[in-house]
Amino acid sequence: MKYSAVLVLLLILCSCNNQTPESSRGEKIPTAQNSVTTSRNTAVKSRVVEAGIYRLVRSGGLIDDPSTSTGKSVSKPVVELIKTTQRIPLIKSAQMYFQYRIWPVPNQPAYANIRRVLKHPPMTLPSGKVVTGSEFTIKNRVSVNQLIGYTGYGLNEGYETVAGDWVFEIWYQNQKVLEQTFTTYTPDKAELARLEPLLTPGNRVLGKTQSPENFDRFHWPRIVIGKTTTTTKQPTELHN
Repeated sequence: MKYSAVLVLLLILCSCNNQTPESSRGEKIPTAQNSVTTSRNTAVKSRVVEAGIYRLVRSGGLIDDPSTSTGKSVSKPVVELIKTTQRIPLIKSAQMYFQYRIWPVPNQPAYANIRRVLKHPPMTLPSGKVVTGSEFTIKNRVSVNQLIGYTGYGLNEGYETVAGDWVFEIWYQNQKVLEQTFTTYTPDKAELARLEPLLTPGNRVLGKTQSPENFDRFHWPRIVIGKTTTTTKQPTELHN
């Protein structure tokens, strides 16, 4: 299901003692740097910075949105990283997301259009219609000659839990600059019992903003939640 409003991503940066059991066993995500030349003969680089399974902490509820596979989206979501991985168990409320970075880009205009293409296994909607993906444009804010963005998909309805490859493409100036693939699968009973409590939405996040020591443009403001130090990124529109 698509997320169309401001997103706060809570990405755990602290030591294993402060991580959840799942996040401490996360796999290493390939983050190879890509270089492409756009249709305007501009050379840009890109990288997937973070990818994995997240839980929905809170949201502003469902809204109608014809640009998504399901025709629905979740407004004002707040999600938290559970595990760094490219394999997503088919559990209702599981969220697959990734963060990407594109640079160098002009600082003006202040926003750049990013096209997000999603190709996923055939999904049968309640209406009987079969869909296999979606495509739309996101406005990303430009900061310090780079674009930091997020996109993903939430398995919020039973009919969305389809197994296979979910391929996300990010396009800038009519050129595909990066691709991220998640593979969904049916978990066994033990994994289901372990993950379901972690993925249950509804807990409210209370925190305060604080800057890390020796802050530079490649680090991000932190949000402290209880004893766990996490990061939050620049607000952006996130779509499924």
